[in-house]
Amino acid sequence: MYRKAFTLLEVLLVVAMLGILISLNLFFLDSDKQFSKINNEKRRSDVFSIYNAINQYRADNRGNLPTGISFNNIDICQPGCVETSSQIDITDELKPYIRYGVLPIDPDQSGNILTGYKIKVDSNNKVVVSAPLAVNDIINTSE
Repeated sequence: MYRKAFTLLEVLLVVAMLGILISLNLFFLDSDKQFSKINNEKRRSDVFSIYNAINQYRADNRGNLPTGISFNNIDICQPGCVETSSQIDITDELKPYIRYGVLPIDPDQSGNILTGYKIKVDSNNKVVVSAPLAVNDIINTSE
């Protein structure tokens, strides 16, 4: 008698295909890891956007930096914040040089005071902009 059934080869192919699909699904569904990567890429873009705007400002102002940038690592705050020894507002100076005239804000920055980015001048008189909220990565312009 002849019975209808799956062959061993057909069963192995289905199991292999299911294994591949499950492993791909686990890789792509690790949403925390994927969001961290996406946020870090935004941070990298923001850091270089601020860095380029400062260099354009510097070129137009005889090498001078916006007021408040020093050798100390200082927080860049959002427009209209109260400047202190630990935070500066450089929005007005950079407005012509930055996209839409608005400083970018870190995706994980909470509150409406800081942008989540820091700035300083290193010993070689080079501006360094950094993203301290980056996940598992060091993002700054001195790389």
